[in-house]
Amino acid sequence: MSKVFIQGVINNIRAKSTPYTPITEAITNAIDAIDKSGRNDGEIRIRIIRNPPFVSTDGDKLADVTSVEVSDNGIGFNKENRDSFDTIYSQFKRSIGGKGFGRFFYLRHFNDVHIESTFIEDNKYKHRSFDFGKQYDVIVNDKVSNSPSASETGTILRLLNIKGVKLDKDPEIISHRILEQILSYFSDPSYTCPQIVFEDDALDIPIILNEQIGTRDDSLIQLKKSDTFIVNGIELRYKMFKILKPRNQKSKIVLTARNQAVTEKSLDVYIPDFYSDFTEDVLVDGEKRSRNYIIRFYVQGEYLEDNVTVERDSFNFGEKHDPLYPVSGEDIEKAIAEIAKKEFEGVVSLRSKVKREKFEKYTQSNIWYKPYIDDIDFEAIKANPTQDDIELILHKAKYERDLEIKRNISQLTSRNRNYIEAQSNAKKLIREVKDASYSDLAQYIAFRKSILELFKKTLEWNDLGEYDTEKAVHDIIFPTKSDSNDTIYDGHNLWIIDEGLNLTQYLSSDKNIFNENKDRPDIAAFHYNVAYRDGSEASNPVSIFEFKRPGRNDFVDASSKEDPIQQIIRYVNSMRNGDYKTPKGSRIHISPTTPFYGYIVADVDNKVEKWLIEEKNLKSMPDNKGWFLIQDNINLRIEFVTWEKLLNDAVVRHRIFFEKLGLEG
Repeated sequence: MSKVFIQGVINNIRAKSTPYTPITEAITNAIDAIDKSGRNDGEIRIRIIRNPPFVSTDGDKLADVTSVEVSDNGIGFNKENRDSFDTIYSQFKRSIGGKGFGRFFYLRHFNDVHIESTFIEDNKYKHRSFDFGKQYDVIVNDKVSNSPSASETGTILRLLNIKGVKLDKDPEIISHRILEQILSYFSDPSYTCPQIVFEDDALDIPIILNEQIGTRDDSLIQLKKSDTFIVNGIELRYKMFKILKPRNQKSKIVLTARNQAVTEKSLDVYIPDFYSDFTEDVLVDGEKRSRNYIIRFYVQGEYLEDNVTVERDSFNFGEKHDPLYPVSGEDIEKAIAEIAKKEFEGVVSLRSKVKREKFEKYTQSNIWYKPYIDDIDFEAIKANPTQDDIELILHKAKYERDLEIKRNISQLTSRNRNYIEAQSNAKKLIREVKDASYSDLAQYIAFRKSILELFKKTLEWNDLGEYDTEKAVHDIIFPTKSDSNDTIYDGHNLWIIDEGLNLTQYLSSDKNIFNENKDRPDIAAFHYNVAYRDGSEASNPVSIFEFKRPGRNDFVDASSKEDPIQQIIRYVNSMRNGDYKTPKGSRIHISPTTPFYGYIVADVDNKVEKWLIEEKNLKSMPDNKGWFLIQDNINLRIEFVTWEKLLNDAVVRHRIFFEKLGLEG
């Protein structure tokens, strides 16, 4: 006789099971035993055993569950049932969906299994006890004896010494999770499920699972609707349950076989608005209260019964389309998702409205995204999107709209286009281009506003009551030790000083790029001639900038070597003498008529102002926040402005944009 190594079978189980799986299997077998007995007063008792029995050593937490007993008053382990248990892949329960394999989950999650049963044989009560073997025999230590004192049949299955993953500790959670696995037994109005009692010494009174289910508004689990539906010609049934006290669980679609849950999928995979609990207001003793709930759809049908795997953890048909099967798991789930969407249309609509409001609020401070709000499918967005989620979704919408505009322009300008059709489409396309242009401009102006706010911050005292370094301010305008060859247009903010600096041919920022002289200005700008834009023209102007750290005034001291006015004059004379070269080594073309503009930015106190007027002979500008000097002999105009004036002038230039784009706040 061939032998099978039991532990090997258990080790090779690939099913995704939990410690609740063997308990569910035991309950299902107990229900079968009661149904086969024909009695109407069937009862199943689930008893939780903990170690230590009551509480853990610290006295405030429940001890771990170590064993579980499932007892019933069914037909008992007569010879027929005993032989079926002893046969791997038994066909004994095939007519009711049994695969003859489920009992092997007992030993997958518990170290030992012991069975005691009373049954009738030859009109006499007999008692049988045995253990689930782990070697080559399924049944070991099988003992049968007469039981003349017995008055009814039944079985006690003991799942002893849990291994691996533990059960939950809270008895209410345990009972709730068990009930969810067998809900299908309670959804058929033509069938009365035996009473199932859940016992735990941690409970004051046992929980009767049957009483947790009903159609009343105060039932813990409520059967709200049942109906049939057809997918690709296959008829299936669904039961929709409303579950109160969800305890961080999600609404799900559960595919079943033999009244047990086989696979489940969160509804939010198909409808993101089912991601979190639903909330409703109810009256309790005349007082209005809120409570949370989730939804579970249990799907049944012959198609599922015929295709469930031996381990009952999946189906023969795949999750995705399989040409060998008319319906896939995804087909069924999508059909249920559509039913759920219709059943909860109001809730889904309200949650989508809340998400839209959140997006609209985001665009109030990111106005360049406003034209794209109507492009968003808010039902497809997960609940409670973060700021990063919103940014990513809106950015994608803008990107997709820009691509569409480019395609439409290409089609519109095609030589094969009908003139009348092109004229009609052009109006719509122009509107779309305007929206896109508005978005790009708004984003760029908002960026400039942020830079001005940062710039203002660096001009103020820091937390130590000190001004930031000159470099910190310098880097905002143009990175130090760099030039326009390695700093792109978006990498500097010279527009703070003058928009015209964006049109320069070459810029150097505190960088010794002039091979014959180590002396270097903070920023040197070599401009294009506006009329000719020929960088080699000697008539092109040159601008030189010097920055002094906010709060600093020592540069006016007689002993200082950092007199900014003399520095600029020295740079100009060196350029006029041909001491500097371009980065490529050619001489900079400077003629006697080349105009030079020098700009000094620094803070001004009484000491500096007196120095400017009395020693340097600079004249005041109308706002008294700037001074100028003209050196006709070298074609040089020098302006000395305060950091405050530089910032205020930049803000004034942009104010009309801020106002028109709603950024003035």
